[in-house]
Amino acid sequence: MILEKSDRFKDELERIVDYIALDSVARALAFFDAIIVKINAIPDNPYIYRKRSSLQASTLFASISNIVLYFLLKMAMLMML
Repeated sequence: MILEKSDRFKDELERIVDYIALDSVARALAFFDAIIVKINAIPDNPYIYRKRSSLQASTLFASISNIVLYFLLKMAMLMML
């Protein structure tokens, strides 16, 4: 499966990491690394994540740290929202 990250996802992740870095650059980098590892694992088994019934049928979500990531399943592609 291919994982495609939206511009909104990239922008929001950057803002979150920048905010954490105001307190601790080391924690911001550790958070970023943990998020990227989890995100890169999604294509291996996307169905282990929960469906969001109030959203589009193919929308799944994963909780990582205190962040909720929504993603769409489209045939053989995932899109991070």
